[in-house]
Amino acid sequence: MPPTARPSTVRETSWPQREPEEFQLQPPRCGLITDYPVNRVLSEKIAPDTHAVETLGIAPVPDHERNMRVGSLFVIWSLASASATTPVIGLVLKGMGLPDFLWVNVLALLVGLVPSMLLAHMGRQVPIISMVMARRTYGMGGATVLSVLYTIVGAGWFGLNTDVGGQILATIFPGHGVMWYLVLGAIQIALVFFGMEVLEKFYNYTALVFLLCYAVLAYYLFERYPFVMPRQVGPIAWGKDIDLILSFSLLAWAYIFPTVTRFCPPPTPHEKPVRRALYMLAPGVGVMSAVLTMGALGLIALGMTGDWNIALLGKSLPVWGEISAIGVILAIAHTNAMNLYPAVTTLLAVNTSGRTSRRMLQPTLVIVLGIFSTVLAILGILEFIQGFLSALGSLLFPFTFILVVDWFHGRYYADSVSLFYRTPRRFEEWFAWPAPWAIAMLVAGVLLGASEHRLPPTLVHFIPWQVCSALIVTAIYYLGLRLAGRRRRRSKAA
Repeated sequence: MPPTARPSTVRETSWPQREPEEFQLQPPRCGLITDYPVNRVLSEKIAPDTHAVETLGIAPVPDHERNMRVGSLFVIWSLASASATTPVIGLVLKGMGLPDFLWVNVLALLVGLVPSMLLAHMGRQVPIISMVMARRTYGMGGATVLSVLYTIVGAGWFGLNTDVGGQILATIFPGHGVMWYLVLGAIQIALVFFGMEVLEKFYNYTALVFLLCYAVLAYYLFERYPFVMPRQVGPIAWGKDIDLILSFSLLAWAYIFPTVTRFCPPPTPHEKPVRRALYMLAPGVGVMSAVLTMGALGLIALGMTGDWNIALLGKSLPVWGEISAIGVILAIAHTNAMNLYPAVTTLLAVNTSGRTSRRMLQPTLVIVLGIFSTVLAILGILEFIQGFLSALGSLLFPFTFILVVDWFHGRYYADSVSLFYRTPRRFEEWFAWPAPWAIAMLVAGVLLGASEHRLPPTLVHFIPWQVCSALIVTAIYYLGLRLAGRRRRRSKAA
């Protein structure tokens, strides 16, 4: 269907209407799921000419750099989710039969699919990262605070995964403890240093190697140990397990989807619905396919060997040990690239000057943040903040749902992209509407999610309360927007 006609004007705002010199844009057009790109970035000033090192920062991705295909998008997110620690989900859900494990993963996918699809599409509509998108919802002040918090989350998990990978490799090859941390840290920093173009190639070129390494380990598992079918032991807490899987995988990654899909081609009036749907589905299905496959492998390995970590199975055999090492290094690098890269871009979003970052700031921050997180992993300090990182994770569900609803309700995709980069000049502009309402509902979502212990056990047993609490506050947020809109229209009419 052709897009609905709309005047090429910018939405009313209390901020100055002068466009920053960095942005030269086509007039906006309307578009929802079936909409087409509103903000076509034509200026070469917002992103330097093609370099070996990405220096884009948080600027919108120019059209000529938006060429990522569906296959690459799926590969990136499936490998990012296929960490060396992903099979631990089999240990966490110990006592669950294999058929039930498959069902709970399918249900988790269905629950989290809609928000993940919309977030993936948002990156194609306007080629900016989610923390820049959040400026219109949570205000420049709220988005800045959230950017700092999510930088800590990304860098923290980068360090924790490096720590786990270093321990696994040190177990396979004893006597080289710190060296493995340094090797993993250097590889990961080098990959992210060059940016998304190199990362995309890395994922595509190493996907087959990674699959072969874990296929060999799986063959060794079934060859050396008698097969034991995982069987259900006791009742299954469907609601809690769905929450657990989503917080471990799909909805933990979903807010980062626009950071990658901004490199995908913008939707066009002539784009086939199937193609659009594939771009929306690829990240979420990629994430959950890895969780399902490696989680099931971890669950099976736990029953057969007593250990969920199949990477350690070949430690006593030289050849198998090398294969395990390659698989572990790739698995950690795949995941940590999608921890460090978003952490750096999120940290860059703290810049509220309205201008793009200095040319080499992004690669410099990659080195600094990567080295800092690796050193913390070596010192073992990150173990003490794991609880803090998990607490910050409680923000994810309400943050994501509110962001998605506000994006489409406010039709921000139809506004000039320069509005995301306005510099506040007065205090009230730091928290311009709907920021106060969005922040209030975000806090309410965290508190409501933490009230799980007050609910009837039967209810929590079957209902994913973390998801439901986020949906409740998001519904209240939407109703508040509608009421505020009606009041504003009445006051104008009067």
